[in-house]
Amino acid sequence: MIGLSVLSALGFFCALANAAESDKATTVTDPISTEAGMVDKLLKRVGEDSATWSLGAGVAAGAYPHYPGSRQSETAIAPFPYAEYHSDRIDLDRDGFAAKLFQSERFTLDLSVNGALPVSANKNDLRSGMDDLELMIELGPQLEITLASWSHSILRFDIPVRANFELTTSHAPNSVGWSSDPRIHFEQNYANWEWEIDVGALWGSQSYQEVFYTVAAKDVTATRPLYQAKSGLLGWRLSATVERRIGDWIVLGYLRQMDLGQAANQGSPLLGQNSYLAGGAAVIYMFKSR
Repeated sequence: MIGLSVLSALGFFCALANAAESDKATTVTDPISTEAGMVDKLLKRVGEDSATWSLGAGVAAGAYPHYPGSRQSETAIAPFPYAEYHSDRIDLDRDGFAAKLFQSERFTLDLSVNGALPVSANKNDLRSGMDDLELMIELGPQLEITLASWSHSILRFDIPVRANFELTTSHAPNSVGWSSDPRIHFEQNYANWEWEIDVGALWGSQSYQEVFYTVAAKDVTATRPLYQAKSGLLGWRLSATVERRIGDWIVLGYLRQMDLGQAANQGSPLLGQNSYLAGGAAVIYMFKSR
């Protein structure tokens, strides 16, 4: 999700800069100041003149399973563009994209975006010969309830509910039900350090869980019996994130433990393990900001 949000944001800022080429003053000689000024002008035109934004690039390394309960995982190292944007209406950062629909002292209602990367069935022993897992986009509201706050810390109860869609190049987006991962969220910011801890559960509709756990008649083998996935609990989640800012540099680390021992689809032959650990790290350099 984060990668998708970042790429979208980078395209947005580039489009703003290109669209404002005619606003360049001939006396300006600093290209960085010129481009930043163009973005600021266009943000003012659309009512976002109070926004703060930053652009950067980084390198990330991560290890994650093909899907919840998969025995195979991917390990990747890749460069990526990075963007941060904060205004009264929109937030974009390492947590993803959120449009603020409503906000009060204790309650915030966001429009949030998440997603999952595609997986080739030929790279997964449990899914060999089955259809590939497509790119999935998740979109929906998220209610954030502030339970307590201190000078540098906050404790919230977050309740996202998202509609899920598979995206392919061969047909229109395909709806695959809904999912929700309500969680307790603790966050602390102090002296350029930020820590976050989340504890919660992931729930999904039948259509959503069918993507990962159903075995249709055409996919039955001697070791893979027929199975119809059902709605319910997918797993319990414990995750932690740490961020350190040093000048124009950001260093990030992330770990997530998932427990699938009480999952609704424990009987699926595609659920190969009851728990897994995923994580990653990134180093980012911010080269332009306001």
